[in-house]
Amino acid sequence: MTRYLAFRRRNLVSQIPGICPTLAMTLTTTIFRHRKGPHPRRPGSLRVATSPQDDIVALEQIVARNPDDESYRKLLAVALHDDAMKDWWKDPKDGHYLCTSARQIHYARKQIDRALALNFNDPKLRVGLEKMRQLVDSMEKREYVGSWFHVVFFGLFYIFPGVIWWYVNRRPSFLLNRDYIKHVESGKEPPSALSKMGGAMEKVSNFLESTTGEFAGGFMALALTLATMVVLSPIFLVLAYKQNYLDVKREYDVAQST
Repeated sequence: MTRYLAFRRRNLVSQIPGICPTLAMTLTTTIFRHRKGPHPRRPGSLRVATSPQDDIVALEQIVARNPDDESYRKLLAVALHDDAMKDWWKDPKDGHYLCTSARQIHYARKQIDRALALNFNDPKLRVGLEKMRQLVDSMEKREYVGSWFHVVFFGLFYIFPGVIWWYVNRRPSFLLNRDYIKHVESGKEPPSALSKMGGAMEKVSNFLESTTGEFAGGFMALALTLATMVVLSPIFLVLAYKQNYLDVKREYDVAQST
């Protein structure tokens, strides 16, 4: 019997609409031109920033020294946008960046909010940043990852309301991305409550078919597999709630405290 597993990914690409390519291309040049080191520089020498965070600090200093120049604020907004995704996982298949943790959501939201708080008159750039903010927020949206058969089955037989099964198996999008990455890297299903229950049902079905024959064991395997699902469902319900809610809350608490 096929294991029950449903995971998908949410793509967040590094390029957002409305950011002028010229602004992005001149970002490094601007930092080089204005960056000051502890020692005098010879003409033509450059002091290279050591990290994106250094670039942002340098740009903030430039903005402070040039309060009437809007272009520097735009460059800072672009830098904050790119820094928001600094720890996201890049999919080797298509180059898309995937958000995989509450910490990444918290950091990305903070950087995008900083960019949106800057005062510049560029509607396309602002719309692009707002769309990026919406994409970051969408990483918290939950999707039901189980089989609707379970919802109907549990509801019809009054084992417990099917809506409870639906509720506990609603997984945040950033965890779906994490499941996708584990599957890509290992080729195995992530150890979720649903996959564990599907694995247990599959083992029961395969054992009965191998001992009683495919035809005779088919009906018996189906009955005992469903019985196994009924007996184990309360355990996996609690496990799903822990994985999709309690563990997620703990991860958010850690992210917000750092």
